[in-house]
Amino acid sequence: TMIVAAQEMKRLGIVQKPMILALKANVRQIAETYKKAYPAARILAPGENDFTPDKRLRLFHEIKNNHWDCIILTHDQFGKIPQSPAIQQQIFTQELDNVASDLATLELEGGSVSRRMLKGLELRKKNLMAKLKGLEADIENKKDRGIDFKDLNVDHLFVDESHKFKNLTFTTRHDRVAGLGNLEGSQKALNMLFAVRTLQARFDADLCVTFLSGTPISNSLTEMYLIFKYLRPNEMERQ
Repeated sequence: TMIVAAQEMKRLGIVQKPMILALKANVRQIAETYKKAYPAARILAPGENDFTPDKRLRLFHEIKNNHWDCIILTHDQFGKIPQSPAIQQQIFTQELDNVASDLATLELEGGSVSRRMLKGLELRKKNLMAKLKGLEADIENKKDRGIDFKDLNVDHLFVDESHKFKNLTFTTRHDRVAGLGNLEGSQKALNMLFAVRTLQARFDADLCVTFLSGTPISNSLTEMYLIFKYLRPNEMERQ
């Protein structure tokens, strides 16, 4: 499904450079199936050895400067691609606004606020401010970070086994609720959010990303919310 969708979208001019992300165990099979279905397609499916630190930058230039029909990477390889500092700054600012909003609401509610929740939100605010300060310093100094995801000109992501990225950061005013999960989330999921927002900002639409999973929601409504946080930010803002 991913292969046919990627190739047809490319043929129709909907996308120019799609990227498929899959588990390490599956990427070789996906690349072989792609070549079998479309023998003339220009596919880049780098091996683990191509992602060593000394070869990585050359590979990023290859992705950026060539007209590939599709790039196929493992989840781990994708995690090694740097993300745009400006997009990171935008997301951390938004998260900080969410925390500030939660704190303001808790103060209005008065007596119903647990000390643990208040302490947790204050700590979250402090951590986000520290991350923002670091990013602002990097942007101010215009550090040469080489190529980041934004520079690669990828315009659609197919994320296979997307539930592997479900541990995304979020804020809530509620505690003692079963199944909420880890509010901090994982760096792997946050990295995916940076990439997704990069594409959505480029096209100014809730598009450009396809999540594929047999188990998109397994534990709680939080997982449903986080899928929407990834894929439909404009629609959630509207609602």
